[in-house]
Amino acid sequence: MTRIDDDILLTHLEVALAVAPERTLVRLNADDPRAQRRARMDLARHLVERMRGFLIESEGYAAAGGQPCLFPGDLSPMG
Repeated sequence: MTRIDDDILLTHLEVALAVAPERTLVRLNADDPRAQRRARMDLARHLVERMRGFLIESEGYAAAGGQPCLFPGDLSPMG
């Protein structure tokens, strides 16, 4: 199993956020909820693009029969 070192992941996410389009980051605080949602989606796309090189696996994935959650403590709806 390949495991991503926490420090490498943290650095990669920090750089990804630092180079995210400023327009997207500004729209995260927009008054319009639709603009906020579009900004979150744009930021998520940006992070996905940056993380394409990582292989994220879980030991329990095959046994569980379902997709593991990248952020297991936060299962609440967004927005």
